[in-house]
Amino acid sequence: MSETERRYLQQLAKKVLAGKASEEEQLFLEEYYNVFEKQPGIEQELNSGELESLQQLLLKRIHRRMDVYEIPRRPVFRGWRRLAVAASFLLVAGVTLLFVVRKQSRPGIARQEPAITDVLPGGNKAILTLDDGSTIVLDEMKKDSLVRQGAMQVSKSADGLLIYSVAGNASSAEAVRYNTVTTPRGGQYQVALPDGSRVWLNAASSIRFPTRFEQNQRNVSITGEVYFEVAHKPTQPFVVTAGATTVQVLGTHFNIKAYSDEGIMKTTLAEGSVKIANAGKTVVLKPGEQLQAGGSLFKVVQQVDVDAELAWKNGLFYFKNDGIETVMKQVERWYNVDVQYNGAIPAKQFTGTIPRSVTLSELMEMLSFYDDMKCIIKGNTIIIQR
Repeated sequence: MSETERRYLQQLAKKVLAGKASEEEQLFLEEYYNVFEKQPGIEQELNSGELESLQQLLLKRIHRRMDVYEIPRRPVFRGWRRLAVAASFLLVAGVTLLFVVRKQSRPGIARQEPAITDVLPGGNKAILTLDDGSTIVLDEMKKDSLVRQGAMQVSKSADGLLIYSVAGNASSAEAVRYNTVTTPRGGQYQVALPDGSRVWLNAASSIRFPTRFEQNQRNVSITGEVYFEVAHKPTQPFVVTAGATTVQVLGTHFNIKAYSDEGIMKTTLAEGSVKIANAGKTVVLKPGEQLQAGGSLFKVVQQVDVDAELAWKNGLFYFKNDGIETVMKQVERWYNVDVQYNGAIPAKQFTGTIPRSVTLSELMEMLSFYDDMKCIIKGNTIIIQR
């Protein structure tokens, strides 16, 4: 767990105790029900009385949604993660139902014989392609090591961040070089660009950028899904190209989802302002708005759920009335697997959140509590059948 995630959970715990957390925030905290034992540091922001009160509160909420009749006075936080996650995962099937992972056997998920090793979730994996075509596997690059490209230094921090920095003797006459960071399926990565902007790459994504930005403009191009926190430079606009769409900003936070296999590109603004151009049309987004573009579509959605759009960056799958094919696209990218459907594709919808840290079998077990859907893991293939 990163320091940012730990601080967020600490703040959220305080918010829950103060009775100011939304239902969604309380559900989120339940999913990380056992981090107080497994992640040292979170509880340091709470005194013993606050910690016990929070534990009791979360346990009562979970028990109210389960067929458990007695609440222990002092709960023991062991082995609860899958239970808490499943307890807060909603499966929408006509009416909203709540299901819980139980120990007894059931037909939900199966393994082909012989037993198959489980598929682990994705992690920090990416390839850096330098201007000369040479490549560096970033997850194998040693921490604090340096790669030099003229006056540019590329280093990897202790927490895995790829950092670009310009040496003090940099010359404006030096040729501009272009680098590309690419994440595979099952990978994600963070990069600090030469201007100080920070980018997060989701699985199966890429960003191409110069090692030194020109004086009047900062241009990058992306594929897949990338979240940006752009350094504010009023005299040097930051321009992102994703296919036929360009997004221009001065300094802001936004997410672009532009996977080629989804047809629709979505740009979601978290804060600041962006100007988007696509197929001769332009629009300026306000915080909380999303542009959906693709083909003849060019639509601004107001008051979009920004937290849902950024869930991947914060370590979550977030589903909201999503069909199984939409859900499985995320699963394919994050676990580097393929999905096959035997028989009719289930037509009902999923709503809820699941940590992206669970293994594939745990994820499929949670999803399989739904209309007798059977999921079989066979190597790197998921077979869904009715």
